[in-house]
Amino acid sequence: MRQERELGPSASPRAGHPGRGVRGRPPGRRGRTAGPEHRLLTAASALYLLTTMAAAAPAYAAAPAHALAPAYVPAPAHAVAPAYVPAAAGGSKERDAQLVYCLDAEHRRALVTAAIRLGLLQQDATPDGVVRPSAAGAGSMTLEQWAERREEDFGRSCSALMAAASDSPGTAAEEKEEEDWLTAFVKSLPLLAAGALLTLGGQFSERISSERRQLSHQLASREAAFRAAVHEYLTAYENDPRADHAEVATSREALRGVLAQVPGPAARRTAAQRLAEELPLVRPLPAAQGGEILGTEGRARLGREVRESVETQPRAVMEINRRGLYWRWRALRRRSTRTAPHRG
Repeated sequence: MRQERELGPSASPRAGHPGRGVRGRPPGRRGRTAGPEHRLLTAASALYLLTTMAAAAPAYAAAPAHALAPAYVPAPAHAVAPAYVPAAAGGSKERDAQLVYCLDAEHRRALVTAAIRLGLLQQDATPDGVVRPSAAGAGSMTLEQWAERREEDFGRSCSALMAAASDSPGTAAEEKEEEDWLTAFVKSLPLLAAGALLTLGGQFSERISSERRQLSHQLASREAAFRAAVHEYLTAYENDPRADHAEVATSREALRGVLAQVPGPAARRTAAQRLAEELPLVRPLPAAQGGEILGTEGRARLGREVRESVETQPRAVMEINRRGLYWRWRALRRRSTRTAPHRG
């Protein structure tokens, strides 16, 4: 114990370890700076990198855009080309249409021909679809790989092919999307017009039919009431020449009012007006005629004449309510009869 206390820090067993420093850390690790050789090597590497970048900058700036693509390394023989080219996220509809149209089996040969004519592919394309871009350093690849790695060249060739064929599905899709609402609206106009005309025609026909039914009912009821009043009055008149005429006058005016509401054409209105003026019993029948008082036989004779005229009214009244086409035909026939030349 006494001997151990006399040992100083330098005499510690840890201090005497050949691979550790004063604090027990290996040389060259944390807490110890690199030597002159390491700093010289780092500076030389940085200087070489800067020199290389400065030398390549002018050539990189002067090179065309298509020459900056990485050189294609031919795939080994056992590698299988992708069956399709996946569209990039957010790709345009024109790009999607180009991939579908130009990589179709029917258009692949025409696509290669268009690209060769534009100087984008070399003329050593194989029948199985392996091509080689004209850019320096580009190796052989399939059309799918060319469409994916040389998007600008593929898009240019495919656009030229679709324009030459006048069958651009991408353009047609965009135009269809832009004009879809207008085309649909224009195409639906005839249907809308036909539907509106049918609706209006149906409403008009229904309104006309309803008016005819209402007028027919009014004419029939007013004419029946007038005829009943006439028969009652004539029966009373044969017994008493001073029979009450008020009911006949009232029913007669009611029938005249309905006849005045008969709509056109003009021939029907004229016929209704003439029928209203020809209604009998405008005034009561006379008690005397020719200066002589009418007896029972004389009043009966006048009564029969009035009944005969009244009995012909139902048919004439109901004929007034016939359709307008019938009255137009009657007016046309009457006009043609008037203008027909008389033969001697």
